[in-house]
Formats: sequence, C-alpha cells, structure tokens
Amino acid sequence: MNDIQTSPLPRFTYVNEIATQSGIKKKIPKTSLERLIYNSEHLYEILSDNKKLKSLRFEELELLRDIRDLVESEQQKFEKIKHPDAYRRELRAAILPGYITPDLIKNVEEKLLAELLNTQLKSEQDALMTALVFLQSHTDLHLPVEDNPLWETIFNLSLKDGLKFVDSLTVLLEGIDSLKLKDPDQLTRDPIILQKTKQICQWAVFWRRLIEYQAILPFEGAISAVLRGEILIELYFDELVHLPYSLYQLFSDEMNRADFLSESIPDGDKEKLTEKLTQAIQRCAEKDLPFILPELIKRIEKITNKQARGELKDQLQQALNQLRAEDQVANNFFLVMLIAAKISMKRYWENRRDRFFFFTILKNPLDAKNYFDYGNILLRLKKNRVAEQLFHCAIEINPDAFWGYWGLGLFYLKKNKIIPADEYLRIALNKAQKIAIRQPQKFHREMFLIKEDLKKLGRKKIRQQTKTQVQIELF
Repeated sequence: MNDIQTSPLPRFTYVNEIATQSGIKKKIPKTSLERLIYNSEHLYEILSDNKKLKSLRFEELELLRDIRDLVESEQQKFEKIKHPDAYRRELRAAILPGYITPDLIKNVEEKLLAELLNTQLKSEQDALMTALVFLQSHTDLHLPVEDNPLWETIFNLSLKDGLKFVDSLTVLLEGIDSLKLKDPDQLTRDPIILQKTKQICQWAVFWRRLIEYQAILPFEGAISAVLRGEILIELYFDELVHLPYSLYQLFSDEMNRADFLSESIPDGDKEKLTEKLTQAIQRCAEKDLPFILPELIKRIEKITNKQARGELKDQLQQALNQLRAEDQVANNFFLVMLIAAKISMKRYWENRRDRFFFFTILKNPLDAKNYFDYGNILLRLKKNRVAEQLFHCAIEINPDAFWGYWGLGLFYLKKNKIIPADEYLRIALNKAQKIAIRQPQKFHREMFLIKEDLKKLGRKKIRQQTKTQVQIELF
C-alpha cells in the first residue's frame, strides 16, 4: 500500500444526537441524504440485534489474523498513523476482496430479502431496502469494496464480535499477538490430537463397548436421540477444561508416528484405545463436571420440559434424577456418552466458542499460560466458574509456574474474597520472582501487574476493615 498523501474520500457520518431536549421525539430526517444516513445507522442496529441477521459476519478470527499480518508487514506505517479513518479504509481495501465471495453475496441477499418480507416496521423496511441498494451497488456498479457502507458495517461488526473472544486489553497494548499460532492452518483444520480422538469416537467398537455397561440402560434412548441429532444438549469444550490435557497425555507418546491417524489398526489395539479414551473422558468428567453440573441440569430440564409425554421424556427425567443424586460423577455414563457424542459430531465444531478454546489450548497443552490466557478472557466475560477450573488446571499442569496462582488470585479478588486472593497472589509473585532470577529478561511485565493486583487488594482490605471496625462515639 502507498503512503497516505491525500485526504480520504468523504464518508457518511452518523447522526448520533437529534432533538436532545426532553419531551421532543426523534424526527425522521427529511432530505434524501439525511434519510440515507439515518437508514445506514439503523442498519447497524438491525444487523446487531436481529437473530437471523447476526450470522452475516466475516470469519472473525481469520479477519483478526489478516489484520495482524497486514499491520506487522507495515509496522512503521502503523506506528505513525495520522488519519485512522483513512488507514481503516486501506485495511478494508486490502482484506475484504478475499472475503466477499459469490456465495457470501447470495447469502446476504437472501437473508436481507427474507427479513424485508417479514418485517412490519417501516423503519426496518427502509434500512433493509438501503442495505439491498448497497448490495446492488457492489454487484452491478462494481464500486470499491472499501467504500461500500454495507461491507463496512459487516466488517466493523465482525471485528467487534471477534474481540469478544480475545483479551481486548492485550490486543490494544500488544497488537494481536495473542492469536498467533505456529501453524495458521490450525484455524481451519482440527489439531492432530483431536483428529485421533474423533476417529476413535467414530469406531463401532467404541460405542459397542460403551453400551455393554448396564449403567447406560435407563437412558440409552436419550443417548440415541443425541447421536441422531434429534436433541442437542449444550456442553461446551471450555467447560471441560481438562479434556485437551487428558487427550495429550493419552496420545503424546504416539503422535510422531507416521501411522498415527491410520485406520489399519488390529481389533485388539482398537479395544485398548477405546478403553484408554473412556478412562480419559471419565477423568475429565470427574474433575470438571461438578463445577458445571447445576448449569447442565438446567439445560437438560429445559429440553425435558419441551418433550411430549413419552419414552424420551421419561429417559431424560431418569438422567436428571441420576445427575442430581450422583456421588461419583465420573461413573455417570450418561455424561461419558454425552462427551463422547460431542467429540464425534461435526455440528458441535460449527460452534465458534468450541473451536477457539481448542485452538487456543492445543497450541501447547503443557503451557500453563494458555490456560491462564483463556481463563482471563472468561473472567472478563463473567464466566467465573469455568475460569476457576482453567486456573486450577494450569496449576496441575505446571505447579512451578505462577500463571494458575495468579489466575486464582484474580478470581478471588473479583469475588472480594480477600484472604484467598492475598494467598494466591503472593504465591504467584514469589514463583515469578524465582523464575526471573534464572531468566532475568522474562516476566518483568507480569511481576509488575501482580504487584499492582496486590496493591489493589490492599486497598480493598483497608476499605473492608473500615466498614467492620467498631465506631467510637466521642459525643
């Protein structure tokens, strides 16, 4: 891209404040240009709020990765930006042609038309008609993609959605390095560990062995309905935080073999792998499911209530009764089957949340920092229970590292639990200082942040003491 020497083309500016006086209603603009600006602004709201139109996005993580690569290739230019709007226009010009495919255009047109035919609101009809005009200007007039308000709106929304899955503070301070993968293709294909696990979960011997357990009999119909896709019980991979580590332990000694993914495996070896995978899933269920059991029960209750009277409803109720009464969670074969079904079914991998978790953790399942990074993201998204699991898992994986202790310190700090927060933050600082002695160039930033967290904790401690201290009346 050439250096910016001319001022950018004039762009539409949204009208954010109209008739701010109390009691005066917002008036619909009169002139053609004002109506166009108003409809463009309303289109952003529709694409943000309408459930059917929320899918009109570019692939968020790939978009972030492409922006990162472009920024890194022009580092000096990025650091000397004088006109951010013009630079964003250049980014769109460089990136969007690869995303706006004929299939995407067809999908956008069909969904906009469908909503236009269904909506009864005049303001939404005007906004959707405006979007279709923008689409037509691309397909018929071949105007530059970077100046098309429809693509600009979807571009901005895609970035906004993508950043929900990234620690946005890290992105602002350090660029988009948190999304760097050694192999960028991992964003579009399954890691080798996952491929092997899915392979085993699709063997007939795996399911034949599982259904031999008598414990599955009370709800085998419910499991069958899950496998057939007739019902979908939500269970996210980032709720099963020990699963990537368990799978890595299972396959780590064999991953470098040339025939690792071969289907030419003797039946006896298939039996052994089936048993090992079942045990790995059971270990994961034992450690992770107690944390999310109340939420999982609520999800299954909702599905059960929607079922008509019949065998499936009775079996789901039976599964609920066992989940509520279960002392040994890992021995609940309904849960084991549910996890195995999730791994084996492609439809689960269409979920962005699952993909991002696995591709973050499986960069290196033995690196406690990956678990801390993802847990920190979840803390910001207020998914505290799962974040706590990730931090505990980080400590199990590497008890000598400070990441898991720091994470738990932040977790308890957020919950205003002063004593455990202080304990974990001090352990984290102590371990970071020991590592820094051996590696003087590392972790200065982390030690500074942990010390800042301890200062914040100290201020909270003083406030709590002030509230609980007995007040002496002098008069």
